[in-house]
Amino acid sequence: MSASELEMSSVRFPYRSRIFHVEKQGPGLWVVLDESHAVLGQLVRVSPEGEEHEPVFGAVLPGAVETLHEGSDWKMLVASLINEAIEPAPAATGNQGEA
Repeated sequence: MSASELEMSSVRFPYRSRIFHVEKQGPGLWVVLDESHAVLGQLVRVSPEGEEHEPVFGAVLPGAVETLHEGSDWKMLVASLINEAIEPAPAATGNQGEA
């Protein structure tokens, strides 16, 4: 899938034996949904052209204002949002390594 496929209204995204959806919300903004249409995060266009002359995207978790990851590979960014929703990273408690 290329970046131009994102310009369609909705893209099916098979991943981890499930079907997710990437739906266009507006120019440079997409929402990532699971099969029940729950929002897993957003994909935003950070720049129309990066170092490799490809658009640069950012993955934004629900409720966040900053990108979790950025890059030209939008599929990897969508996968990172899905992975975070399925297996969230444990929150740092500050007690790591204490005996």
